[in-house]
Amino acid sequence: MKQSFKTGLGAVALITTLGVVAPSVAFASSTSTTSHTSDSATAWTTWRTSWANYVAGIKTINATFHASLQAARSTFDSAKSAATTAAERQAARATLQSAIEAAVSARVAAITAAGSPPAPPSGYNGTAWVTAFQAANETFRTSVAAAQSTFAQALASATTNAERVAARGALQVAVGNALVARSSALAALGAHPTKAGQPLG
Repeated sequence: MKQSFKTGLGAVALITTLGVVAPSVAFASSTSTTSHTSDSATAWTTWRTSWANYVAGIKTINATFHASLQAARSTFDSAKSAATTAAERQAARATLQSAIEAAVSARVAAITAAGSPPAPPSGYNGTAWVTAFQAANETFRTSVAAAQSTFAQALASATTNAERVAARGALQVAVGNALVARSSALAALGAHPTKAGQPLG
């Protein structure tokens, strides 16, 4: 049972590491030499700063989530080691399950509250590419959050180990589907555009 819980923790934690990276194209300096260079750089750099802040916020949410899972695991390990009766071991597992539910629910709420990333300014080289990149990652985060919400609810109502295993399996399937969709969307984008942030036309 102990190993199955830890396997579940690892599966839940792993999926939060994707969909939070800003591509280097968005952080390249404008190379425009037209009279609009200054305005272009201001619009692009202002936006990319806001996006960097957004990504940093998502990373903080994930770091908090991971820390909560690690704390739950540590508490479980200590309680399990100290347990001398079946009732104490069962209590340790119940505490771990409640901690996982709380951590997952907190992450889902935080990701939902974060909303959509700031859209890049229109009329610049790279705008369309970054918009599609953001959409792929946002769709992934939304899908994972929905899967985690379902997982937390299933875990809360589970009364047997088989039901908990089924909940983790369903989570893994849902995340796997989200990963495939994200990979396909990113592959369709092609290479980063050159001279990102330069005005079009």
